Amino acid sequence: MLISERRKTNCIVIDTEKCKACHYCISVCPRDIIGTSKEINRLGYNYAEVISDKAHECTGCKSCAIMCPDIAISVYRCSRSESGTIS
Repeated sequence: MLISERRKTNCIVIDTEKCKACHYCISVCPRDIIGTSKEINRLGYNYAEVISDKAHECTGCKSCAIMCPDIAISVYRCSRSESGTIS
């Protein structure tokens, strides 16, 4: 019987419609987990987004959320299973 290993991780959630592309979050992230999207939100900005390949590296420092002047970023503690499912 295999038991799925659960690891604690951090999840960054960016409200792309609130983001005004100041990119403060990108400049303060110590792991370079946040980048600029190629997509444009309803305000006409290339919003910030989490780089999916690096998302698991988040330390949960919340620097991105603290620096965001638009309160568009939240950081949560969550569990990630071996299969990559987040809960």
